[in-house]
Amino acid sequence: MCEENKFELLQSIPLSPNQAMLRHILLGDYGAIVKTIQALAVFNYAEPKHWSQIIPTGRSGEYLSILTKREVAEADSEG
Repeated sequence: MCEENKFELLQSIPLSPNQAMLRHILLGDYGAIVKTIQALAVFNYAEPKHWSQIIPTGRSGEYLSILTKREVAEADSEG
């Protein structure tokens, strides 16, 4: 399955009532995005395979990658 299809599939999966979603967007230089993804993996926050493919935004030298985390919601969280 290609990265775009995985991303679309994740978008279509509804959240259960006790789940919260958090989306991280990295926007910038390609190398900086790669380093940030690697650093977050070192901290055991997110594995590189969970990030979307790094894609150009159309602006010179600017790229984008997205991570969507789904976690059990805190009892007192809003929204």
